[in-house]
Amino acid sequence: MTIDEILNDQTLCGLSLLLVLVWAGARRRLYALPQLDAETAAATLLRLACGFLLAGASLDKLGDADGFLGLIKECYFYIPASLQPLTAVVIPWLEFFTGLCLLSGFRWRAAALVFCVLMVAYTLAVSWDVLHGIDCACGCFKTDSAEKMSVWTVARDLLFFVTGTIVLTCPGTYLSLDRLNGQKAGS
Repeated sequence: MTIDEILNDQTLCGLSLLLVLVWAGARRRLYALPQLDAETAAATLLRLACGFLLAGASLDKLGDADGFLGLIKECYFYIPASLQPLTAVVIPWLEFFTGLCLLSGFRWRAAALVFCVLMVAYTLAVSWDVLHGIDCACGCFKTDSAEKMSVWTVARDLLFFVTGTIVLTCPGTYLSLDRLNGQKAGS
């Protein structure tokens, strides 16, 4: 299975929806895990999914800043021209390091907040383009993708936002560097 197959809309949305349902079931104690808090375990899975999503989405943009800049100029032209080159460099690195923090559990709550802010920004940007009939690739996962922005893209980003919000508001997660440093699970 290639990274393109893993990072397609249906797989990511299905995985996010499945993990949200597992989290909801864990909240209701439908899934009893021995010696593990089910809600914390489900939140850990969601945190890892969000981290994988951002880190994976950043890889193509990190390797092609000029291509990402071209996409910004074409599709997100409402970003001031003077900020477009900075945006093309900063956003992929922000995604990458936020994803790594979520994957490793290092300052995971702050990373979850950044994840949510990014998802809101992406949802607003794509919504604006969809509402105004701008027909171009969103650049979400690949800068040269044939994926066009649509209502589906907006719905997907909203689902990712909900997933990030669950991680942000959960009481704690397992498998985190913060826990190894002696901080509480909720820190």
